[in-house]
Amino acid sequence: MKKPWFNKPPKLKCGAHIAIIGGGIGGVTLLHHLRNAGYKTTLIEKEPHILSGASGNPAAILDPYLSLGESIEKSFYLRAYGYALKFYKELNGEIFHDCDLFKLNNSKNKMERFERLSQNYDNNFLTLTSEGLVCSPSGYVKPFKMQSMFSDSTDIINGISIKEIDQLPNKKWALYDKNNDEVLKVDAIVIANSYLSRQFNQTKQIEFNSIAGQISLLSPQYKEKNILCSEGYVTPIISTEIGDVNICGATFEKNIALGITEEAHLLNLSKSPYKFNDQSVIGGRRGIRAMTNDHLPISGPVPDFPKYEEEYRSLNHGPHHKKFPVPSYHLNLFISVGLGARGFLSAPILAKHLTSLICGEKSPLEEKICHSLHPGRFVIRALSKK
Repeated sequence: MKKPWFNKPPKLKCGAHIAIIGGGIGGVTLLHHLRNAGYKTTLIEKEPHILSGASGNPAAILDPYLSLGESIEKSFYLRAYGYALKFYKELNGEIFHDCDLFKLNNSKNKMERFERLSQNYDNNFLTLTSEGLVCSPSGYVKPFKMQSMFSDSTDIINGISIKEIDQLPNKKWALYDKNNDEVLKVDAIVIANSYLSRQFNQTKQIEFNSIAGQISLLSPQYKEKNILCSEGYVTPIISTEIGDVNICGATFEKNIALGITEEAHLLNLSKSPYKFNDQSVIGGRRGIRAMTNDHLPISGPVPDFPKYEEEYRSLNHGPHHKKFPVPSYHLNLFISVGLGARGFLSAPILAKHLTSLICGEKSPLEEKICHSLHPGRFVIRALSKK
């Protein structure tokens, strides 16, 4: 059965001007891909620097999503993992540090699962040891190095918060700041500002949860060169503005206040695969993630939600005997949010996917994965169940 509700949007001509709202890892990777595809790009970030929010930790580990069963989630993250490794390695400026990632055994049941996982994945990727699984290749990204690489770009405007967007009669888009002053007119917009993306009238129906995450910066005691993962994770020694540290994390909290808490530090220490004492904490960092209920990002054209719902309202009666119209989208308006805790892993392939949609080219992702990322998927599921 054809699914017109997930149809691709019209192609945007090469050389058109695209604004990207949000300078986290999602926005920065989009800037890179869209610019390389021949578009004029302007990234607008509310903070003084890009990669300042949840994307601004001293190190971002590439932790692969592992699953015994077959699922869209498994397929997406496996494809994203391979693409991310290649993408970061090809960037200059010592952005990526190559190392192994150890998933440690802490129970009999987990070891049995590790044994089964090692048989379900390529032996060149997962190796079973007496301590658990070794994921190789793996590594971590240094956001500060990435920030340095992109910060001099004339394509980036820092320190401006976009509060409203509006499509003009000539089909161009206007972006307005908190004072309702026009910041820019462009041909297209990609909304990539994470949990703040629902502030716009066009995207207020997008579904995700806002989840806080805190990391702990610890006086360096773990001296090995590899990443340790169990309930929590520990990085090798990382150089930061407060000195050399191990990083331990990260929490998942419904409390989205941005103040560092002692409770979160204690939770990180309790879950750490390397045992630090309470006096080891010398700093911390906290950010807010946008996370969907189905654990997949949201990436694609933005539906005109009232029209979209009306067009497919009769889906609950069974679609086989009906002919449904093509979907109503906001012309040349796109979104890429909901990257959750694996933002650095998923952002590069999402940027390539969305750039392909805008260019009218084939996505690097299979069609069923593209449908599972579509911004209208939650509406379609809800209508289908009524």
